[in-house]
Amino acid sequence: MANKPPAEPPQIAIRSVGLATAQGCARELRAGAALSPPVPIPWPRDPRTAGSRHRPARGIEGDLTGPARMTELARRALADCLGGEPLRPDVPLLLASCNGSAGTSDPDLWRSGFEMGAALIGRDLPVASAACASGLHALFLGTRLVQAGADEVVVLAVDLTSAPAHANFETLRILGDPEVEIPPWHPGRTGFILGEAGVALRIGRADSNDQQAPLLSELALGYDLPDDEGLGRLLALLEPVAPTLVLGQGTGPSAVDRSELAALAAGISLEVPLSTALHHFGHTLGASGLLSVGLAALACSGSIPAALAMPGRSASDGRPLVTGTVSSRETVVVCRALGGACVACVVGPERPVRRSPPHWRRAAPPPPLRDLNLRGMAQQAMEHRPARPPDLLLVRLEAPLVPPHDARLADRLLPSSILEMTPGFVAQLVAQTWGFAGAAVCLVGSERTEPDVAEIVRACEAAGDVVFRLDVRGQGENRHVDWNC
Repeated sequence: MANKPPAEPPQIAIRSVGLATAQGCARELRAGAALSPPVPIPWPRDPRTAGSRHRPARGIEGDLTGPARMTELARRALADCLGGEPLRPDVPLLLASCNGSAGTSDPDLWRSGFEMGAALIGRDLPVASAACASGLHALFLGTRLVQAGADEVVVLAVDLTSAPAHANFETLRILGDPEVEIPPWHPGRTGFILGEAGVALRIGRADSNDQQAPLLSELALGYDLPDDEGLGRLLALLEPVAPTLVLGQGTGPSAVDRSELAALAAGISLEVPLSTALHHFGHTLGASGLLSVGLAALACSGSIPAALAMPGRSASDGRPLVTGTVSSRETVVVCRALGGACVACVVGPERPVRRSPPHWRRAAPPPPLRDLNLRGMAQQAMEHRPARPPDLLLVRLEAPLVPPHDARLADRLLPSSILEMTPGFVAQLVAQTWGFAGAAVCLVGSERTEPDVAEIVRACEAAGDVVFRLDVRGQGENRHVDWNC
């Protein structure tokens, strides 16, 4: 039985931010360093390619690739966050990534691409993975560790640009060409360009030493469900909120932007200006949401001269875009990931922290699935739906899913298989089959990560959450699902 939740959950302070991005580290952003332009992609471009450029992290040798490059990004972000000091052994480290470091979808490389904990601290750690919401999912778990008693937690999200990721987004037809400057949230926007980043946040329970630190006062997770748009639902949970800045996504295509703007307009005054990290940093995949929170924290403690300035003056619905130096007392950060994971949070001064009681919504039949493992999970999901909805659905995926042999058309994955192989798709599939609109988090990690996963579960329960844990064990086509283990 879970412990009773505290009457007033403690405030969470963001004590420091560390960045390794196309625009440099946090110090360079504060100092107003000149912005780096996008550069040509370093792999061959075929005639079908729409996106010809990307935004690699500044100052890292171009021939450093794969796990070595991912480790370097992670180390730079950690050093920036911790002031060059090593991570203390007693401080939990939570990791996040959308794709890991794999340069191909080879099963062994794909699995080992998520094993960055060993390179950083000498042992495997679970990795939160939910497309571009990955870093925010890890941050959510970090807040639970703090609420359960941890003095500090470091959350680190890292993702690379790679030829396979680029090809997959090309297949989905959601990449744009930066040579044609179209502002975010503009009707003619066709998509985004890729970027890479390491983002580290050091968080802790706010005390007298954190008087100048921005607070992560609310963080709500959810999912899009059929006929039930998740982002607007989460923004409604944050009310009443009167921010001075919104950091959204603006990925395009225009239909996606219109949906994001509509959700914002329903909960936030059209007078509040809007910006996105994506324009100057590229789409940094699993690090993108955490990057926005980090930039919001920097904007609370000072101003960011150029990194959040947009090339247009307003979005298509008339909301003003940030065009110059920006500082913000209270910022709302929103994220809607490919696949439906949604996050909304508030960075700023102290405000009441509320939790909305979970409840079931309309269950949905699973979509057509090519992966046999996923078909089996979908068929079993309703048999294992609890009588009452949990506060958190936590999935541990021992090894990432890989596309089946018949999932390619010529040299590219089929669009449906691109979505299915995203690790967070397992949590998404169960959530949508159940009609569960609450927090659903996927952790990628072998049995060696079990002590850390168990500690996360204990922390969530100590913070008042009812947790339904689901383990997907095994690899390839040989997998077994433990329901509510």
